Amino acid sequence: MSREGLANSNTSAGTVSSREAFRDDSGNFRYQDDFSIDANHNMVRVAPRNRDAMAWDRAGAFWGDKPHYFGYRVHSLPSSWRRISHWGIDYYFYNGIYYRNYGNGFVICRPPFGTPLEAAIDRALLRTIRFAYYCDTYRTYSRTFDYYNVIARQNLIIAQQNARLIAQNNAYALNSSRALTAYELAEKLGLVQSFAYANSDYFYMDGVFYTMSASGVYSTIIPPAGALVTSLPDDYEVIVMNGIEYYLVDNTVYRTTLFDGQPYLEVLGQMYGSLYSQYNIYR
Repeated sequence: MSREGLANSNTSAGTVSSREAFRDDSGNFRYQDDFSIDANHNMVRVAPRNRDAMAWDRAGAFWGDKPHYFGYRVHSLPSSWRRISHWGIDYYFYNGIYYRNYGNGFVICRPPFGTPLEAAIDRALLRTIRFAYYCDTYRTYSRTFDYYNVIARQNLIIAQQNARLIAQNNAYALNSSRALTAYELAEKLGLVQSFAYANSDYFYMDGVFYTMSASGVYSTIIPPAGALVTSLPDDYEVIVMNGIEYYLVDNTVYRTTLFDGQPYLEVLGQMYGSLYSQYNIYR
């Protein structure tokens, strides 16, 4: 698989046009090609926030099959929006679509973590996620952030459960060495990891991760460390940390990796607090 397929390359980026959008194998929407030519005559990807603004009603609900246009700008919102404050961030919600302030307008964004779906979802829209590893050891972090207590409590329970699966010779392979290596890298970069249960299904669509409760209700979750996808959403950013390129979608950091001989983009961890402020482009 090429780097273009992995990282949603220059020529797969898009702008709003009459061309019909489509979803790729990872569940990310693709749009009309949109690029510029720099002084060296190279094609340069234009991020969604730098493309033409669109009408507020162009995007579809974050769980639906209509293009989401995450990262695209809108100048104004309908009068009946509802404000939602989540962990210090203000969201503006209308008809299944979330927006955040950006410059003099707004940007279409993903829902805050923990958002339950307000409508039934077609299971065919989601992709089941593979994992490079599962964590069976509880990890602590040296910094505090808004989600610390939530993630710490969740990770402790998950690590205990995953360790029991190992003791029971469960069929799931929990690669402790790979998990430890990823944790050490995340800690060095200042990232925090959210774990995944080894005996649960996790789902993905266009940069949003989901789990399903016992009652059949889907909710959005913090992207779990070790989750693997083959491409990234249209609004990804390329960032450099300690001299190495990574990919940022919202506050989730991905890295390129090989797993079972195949190239993937792997969730490495989350940015919070002052670190996220350094890289947050939606101010």
